[in-house]
Amino acid sequence: MNCLLLLTLLAIIPPGIAIQCYQCDSNEDISCPSSEAFDTKVNGLIDCNSFEANVPGQFCMKRYQQSPGWNGWIKITRRCASRTSSGVAWGCQWVWDEAGVFTETCYCDQDGCNTAPSSAVINYMLLVLAVMFVIFNI
Repeated sequence: MNCLLLLTLLAIIPPGIAIQCYQCDSNEDISCPSSEAFDTKVNGLIDCNSFEANVPGQFCMKRYQQSPGWNGWIKITRRCASRTSSGVAWGCQWVWDEAGVFTETCYCDQDGCNTAPSSAVINYMLLVLAVMFVIFNI
């Protein structure tokens, strides 16, 4: 009788499903470009609780790093994250280190959510667009 009750409970309780995120590093992987749009057809989702995940976790993370200067480098890292430094499951944090490297780290908690372009890039494009409106009176 106890075995039947246990089997019934196991059949009713849904299994836990881990979040799936994109995992790549633009310095190591040509399918993870830092200067072009991220292609979800080339890069597959990984289960964050699998052995394939570099870092197991409950969140997705995207880190955008840019060195100072016009000819500086850009690095993008996408992966699973076990926890956020701020304790929240979504949102972005911005930091400039002593060397002037800008880092934006964004966390999200939906499958495949770490594909979005950097908000720094979007903000830059909006600034250029605003300047064009002012200069050309569009």
